[in-house]
Amino acid sequence: MEVLTLILAIAAMVIAILAYKRAGGMADLKKRVDQIASGVDLRKSVDALVATTDTLREKTAEAIGKLEATVKREKREEKPPEAEPAKKPAERRLPPTTEDFQAELDKVFAAAQQEGKPFIEVKSGDLHRSVGGYPGRNHRIPLCCTVMKRNMKPGDEILQQPRSGLGATLTIRFELPR
Repeated sequence: MEVLTLILAIAAMVIAILAYKRAGGMADLKKRVDQIASGVDLRKSVDALVATTDTLREKTAEAIGKLEATVKREKREEKPPEAEPAKKPAERRLPPTTEDFQAELDKVFAAAQQEGKPFIEVKSGDLHRSVGGYPGRNHRIPLCCTVMKRNMKPGDEILQQPRSGLGATLTIRFELPR
């Protein structure tokens, strides 16, 4: 089988070489290139192309020069980098912790006290949303409810809660001031 493939490849090469020679081979190709290159029309076309290319180069150089001057001028007018606030890199958000829920609950208490309210009703789903991560796959509603219940004092009242006692509908009325 391999011998037959080799014979066919050699036969194909011989046929290709014969066709190339019949078409004129390299000598004919060189003649045609010389005829085209010596034509007056081709020379005019090449000269026009060279002139156009030179014009484009000059215009591009001018445009780049103007752009460079504009950029330099804008840099001089900018404020120093120290004056601009530094951007924080994007951080991967971790699930909320007990401390996160406590800090947010303390903010809620402080805001309500500042407004002079006698009490504040806090719903666990809303508290979790303000901390972040709810709704979501890795929510921490049970932890949020636990923090809320730990903050209860005498006089505070659970207004609503799910059967389990730990859910997004848990609502507690906290007496103020804390």
